[in-house]
Amino acid sequence: MKIAIIGFGWLGFPLGKSLLEKGHEIVGTTTTLSKIKSLKENGFSVEQLDLSMDLPQNLNSFFEKTDICILNFPPKRNKSNADNRFYGEQLLKAIQPFTAETKFIFVSSTGIYPDSISLAKEDEFNRLDLVNENHLAFAEEVLYQKLKERLTIVRMAGLIGEDRLIAKYFAGKVNLPNGKSPVNLIHQKDCIGIIEAIIKKQIWGEIFNACASEHPTKEAYYTFCCDKLKLTKPEYANEENTPISKIVDNNKSKSILDYRYKLDNPFDFQD
Repeated sequence: MKIAIIGFGWLGFPLGKSLLEKGHEIVGTTTTLSKIKSLKENGFSVEQLDLSMDLPQNLNSFFEKTDICILNFPPKRNKSNADNRFYGEQLLKAIQPFTAETKFIFVSSTGIYPDSISLAKEDEFNRLDLVNENHLAFAEEVLYQKLKERLTIVRMAGLIGEDRLIAKYFAGKVNLPNGKSPVNLIHQKDCIGIIEAIIKKQIWGEIFNACASEHPTKEAYYTFCCDKLKLTKPEYANEENTPISKIVDNNKSKSILDYRYKLDNPFDFQD
């Protein structure tokens, strides 16, 4: 298949390499001109795309006969476009060069779920309740209204793996809040695995959470990570009667995609 990746970053680049190894033709875009040579050397056909500017005229022919497009770029903070519509409008612009036959995977985030939800399940959450105040809810909705059943959304939990050593953000910190709240994380290997499972099974018109099954507390997990990396352990506030934030449920990805997580416990991520 011809698969387009919009955004060859932390996830897009290794995902593209994995798909290329499986025999797919990989095309895509990057905002950084200096990255194009390296990406081409890795076997990708690449064009520069800056969504703040007019679309290049050659994109329609470049993306001709694309079977699947993976929308994989995060929202950028833009002070002149502070409202929630900016990210969604960028995504709508990114899909313009593709034909009506192209299917889409949008890499969203479990950050769409409010912390007030104790168990975050895809089919028990209505993004329309937040569409006017949450940029992810707006982005998902405008893409769905445009693409309907050609769109599958993957809500990724906190991204871990490769050079993302989350411990460094907590090392040596004191009086940290929410130590008893659970972590919701996914390793890069499973980010790639989930997307490849969608492509292999051709599952469209769905929403999936992508998250490890185990949810240790922040205090236990980040202390463990710092200890393993020989960093100063964080200290958490002694909070009583503090509401426990959400757990992201991944059962739908397991049942519909028949996916088995390679790293299903965050304590195994550092190995």
